[in-house]
Amino acid sequence: MLYEINLVAIKKARLSKGFTMERMAKFLDLDGKSNYYKRENGMTNFKSTELPVLCDVLDLNYEKIFVKSLRKSKRKEVTAWHSRRQSNYFSN
Repeated sequence: MLYEINLVAIKKARLSKGFTMERMAKFLDLDGKSNYYKRENGMTNFKSTELPVLCDVLDLNYEKIFVKSLRKSKRKEVTAWHSRRQSNYFSN
């Protein structure tokens, strides 16, 4: 079973605490709010060293941050899509 970071829970907790993205970036020792923005919006993964800080600052436990994922890995999905696209291209 795969687990994913619950980005919605992190954002809700941040907003309920009244923390800005800039302040969160400082908590995580990131260079600017854009780096935090990328993490909170799933463009970049949170590092394992950042998760305990998130839990502490946002008063979340690990069960709230991790959610079970039933999806296949993205790599498999992309490979399958690419294969279908190639087969459609060559069949036309």
